[in-house]
Amino acid sequence: MNLDNLRYFVRVVEANSFTAAADRLGTQKSTLSRRISQLEDELGIRLLQRTTRKLHLTPDGEELFERCRPLICKLEDARHGLSVNQPEPQGRLKLTMPTELALAMLDNLMASFMQQYPKIQMEVELTSRVIDMVEEGVDIAIRVGTLEDSSLIAQPVAQVARGLYAAPDYLRHHPALDSPHDLQRHRYIGLLMRTDPLHFGNWDQSHSLQMETPLRTNSLTFMRYMARRGLGIARLPCFFAQPLVESGELEPVLQRYPVPSIALTALYPSRQHLNPKTRLFLDHLHTELQQHPWASNELIQLP
Repeated sequence: MNLDNLRYFVRVVEANSFTAAADRLGTQKSTLSRRISQLEDELGIRLLQRTTRKLHLTPDGEELFERCRPLICKLEDARHGLSVNQPEPQGRLKLTMPTELALAMLDNLMASFMQQYPKIQMEVELTSRVIDMVEEGVDIAIRVGTLEDSSLIAQPVAQVARGLYAAPDYLRHHPALDSPHDLQRHRYIGLLMRTDPLHFGNWDQSHSLQMETPLRTNSLTFMRYMARRGLGIARLPCFFAQPLVESGELEPVLQRYPVPSIALTALYPSRQHLNPKTRLFLDHLHTELQQHPWASNELIQLP
């Protein structure tokens, strides 16, 4: 039995798509189709029922997949373990991350990775939308905050510091802020989420804050802009607010009551057959964020 054909079969079934599997494997869709046909001819059985939209495993195909997938994963792990130490890794690495995170915090990290591995071709989609990583051939997705349950591997890489910020003119024309309780007399610019609770350290959490919220948005950039215009108080990542703090356009408030940090997480489809480029980027992400002034990755362990 041709092991390459068997590997292609396993990857197509995992992706549930010839197109997505071809993208991840760096080959042509027609090549995959031909190689799986060769495997079917070799075995004398039908493995897949193909339609215009979906793939369906035959009973024989399902049995072959369940028996062979662990073996293929172990073989690829062994091959990747040998190739990861090669001097010049190359090939495509596809990432997705939020636009504002990329521009304000991860730009230097991306640049240093590309300088260190010049033969890796980076494809970076800047978006916060929920994507099907397998279907779209994405190797790593970097996300901020609470994640929905999924079959993806979620690797915490840092905790991002946050704080409350407001324009000096806004603070001059509103009541003094001595404790979180005083926020009830202020305007709050929030995120467009199902829940966006405000929590603080060094403060009684039994109090329920009822703040006037004239604006909610899904954009940190817009939140920062509207806070700068004096529309209210915004909770922002420290790295995102710092340039306007330095210019005097925003001021931190209630610093004695720290706002909990927010998780930065790397998602990838499978731990069992992690390709060397993905591993290199995860290691680089972990190393660089250890030194970042606005992030902490204590207790983070890479798999």
